[in-house]
Amino acid sequence: MTSFKVAELQDGKIFTDSLFLDSNFLLLDKICPFTKELRSALLEWKFTEVYTEGSAVVPLAEKAPISKEFEDVDLDEVIDNGKPEKKQLDNADIRNLLADALNALRTSPENQKMEIVQEVFKGLQDYASVVYTRFVTHRVLSLAQISEVIEDFCKISSEFRSYLLRITPPLFKKSDKNFIIGHTVRSLIYSIVIGQQLKMPKDKLVELGVATFLHEIGQIRLPPQIYLTERPLSSNEKNILATHTILGYKILKDHNFPLAIQLGVLQHHERENGKGYPQRLFSGNISLYGKIISVVCSFEAITAPRHYKEAKSTYEAMIEMLRNADKQYDEIVIKALVQALSLFPIGAYVFLSNGKLAQVTDTNQNDPRTPFVQIIGEKNEVGNPKIVPTDNELFKIARVLSKEEVADIMNALKNKQ
Repeated sequence: MTSFKVAELQDGKIFTDSLFLDSNFLLLDKICPFTKELRSALLEWKFTEVYTEGSAVVPLAEKAPISKEFEDVDLDEVIDNGKPEKKQLDNADIRNLLADALNALRTSPENQKMEIVQEVFKGLQDYASVVYTRFVTHRVLSLAQISEVIEDFCKISSEFRSYLLRITPPLFKKSDKNFIIGHTVRSLIYSIVIGQQLKMPKDKLVELGVATFLHEIGQIRLPPQIYLTERPLSSNEKNILATHTILGYKILKDHNFPLAIQLGVLQHHERENGKGYPQRLFSGNISLYGKIISVVCSFEAITAPRHYKEAKSTYEAMIEMLRNADKQYDEIVIKALVQALSLFPIGAYVFLSNGKLAQVTDTNQNDPRTPFVQIIGEKNEVGNPKIVPTDNELFKIARVLSKEEVADIMNALKNKQ
């Protein structure tokens, strides 16, 4: 192997082969540029040399440059879509909102619960905007404060998970300029319900939630043009984006977050088959938090629209995750995802064998193929939405509705109101 002095490596260099700390420890894949943050971390850890089978180091500037087609993006717009008033939300505000919501959910009639849970979701988005913005502007990141909020949210998820899962997909619109905040909160919900499905103790569940809440924090150290473009990224831009896991890890290390949380952020793009990044770890070397965030991050990305792709339905996403091509994801985590959301995920609209339209509202823990559904346009004897268990006969799910069909149903319901 060829050795390189860490202190002499410049920011933005790309190696023609994988970079190692020693003969066994992979440091960077060849697709990932070397960064000044990584150099500082290596020197701090007393690593003075790195090694590679490659024979050259290619400056990033000599590769394809970042496209000039990108527009200039204001920091406020990146973090908060240009709405600075949301930045006034503090920890006490969001905790009060969550506490009030939990009490309201426990006492309100059925037909009001969805509206309350939607306010929870919006509040968490606002809070995520505040946390990320505060880090960008003041380099402030409080483990204690974020943990308190996650613990409060876990209480709501424990009792009212099915409502949370029903409202998340519709709240994201393709017209939204910044997807990081929406992605963060949706990933948090999926992560927590998986952790609860796995019966994780409260302290570990909170750690998992914090790691998920911050798993994209490293992207804020990258040029916003990289993740706000309205077209697919070039190979060079993908190389830059791939460094966000290491940047996020370094941020949390600098702020003294627990190692388990640091590793969850570092490893959320690792894959069971060793084809992930940044370290190409195999299953046994990936942390539990990394495995869970890997699944929820991918599931959310499939179901959410981006500027350069259409969203797939949660059912299509579930089938794709179950297929688990190339064995990328941990089977236990995938099983927990299915048990928590059902094969026909909560929130999906379906056509029943008896000709009725319905929305999946909850799982059947005994059989993920037969969830509970709310019959569209029907109420029970006390005036609440009619919810029934599906089966393999009269209330069998015949198929999942397309997004166009769902849009037509939503418009029809609005016209009736």
